[in-house]
Amino acid sequence: MRHHPAIAFALALPLLLAGCAGTSVMPSRQARMALPVSVAEMAEESFGQAEWGRRGEFQLNGQRVRYERGSERLALFASLGAPSASLRYTWAAPGGDSTADCTGRPSAPTSNSRNAAVKPWVLSCRWSGASDTTLQVGEGEMRRGKLTRDGAYRRGELTIGLRSVHLLEGRPQPQTAAVGYELLHEGQVVGSLDLSRGAPRLRRPDPATPLGRAVTEAALALALASEPGG
Repeated sequence: MRHHPAIAFALALPLLLAGCAGTSVMPSRQARMALPVSVAEMAEESFGQAEWGRRGEFQLNGQRVRYERGSERLALFASLGAPSASLRYTWAAPGGDSTADCTGRPSAPTSNSRNAAVKPWVLSCRWSGASDTTLQVGEGEMRRGKLTRDGAYRRGELTIGLRSVHLLEGRPQPQTAAVGYELLHEGQVVGSLDLSRGAPRLRRPDPATPLGRAVTEAALALALASEPGG
């Protein structure tokens, strides 16, 4: 029996809609670090690789970075596994080479660390030729039931606050380990380092400015002292 065209279309419409719905389903986006509004519109720069290893080099916006680490794996949110660990890198910055020497050591036990499942350690860095430039990151505080890593980078009168991030976009439950870091100047987030998706991703001010250089130097140390996506 032949149906009137209008009837035939009505009968076929549910099948057409079902087919469209099936083809319009997009794969879920890979989870990424939750970003504050102040850096969300900044360009995102991917650099390095998913696994650092002991030594290597990579390009950051066309500028070479060479590094050497004292261990195959470093992680601020895991047991150090040794009395200390070392890290050194040289960044061919717009204003001249920037070389950092860093050391990771276990921190003194505190009430926070005794209640945590991790053994916190402190990362300390100093830059060659700039005796007043330092970085230190250690145990922060309990936020939403997770132990953070907080610290600061200082170059003369310029201070950049460092704060670990534990939230992924669209996921209310915080992660135990850091998924990245926020870099703050005078209380505002001016840069971010996303470690949640393999190769690190950096958002920063212009690296030719003092603020951008400071954010970059600190972010490189944090990235190389962490295992991306780990």
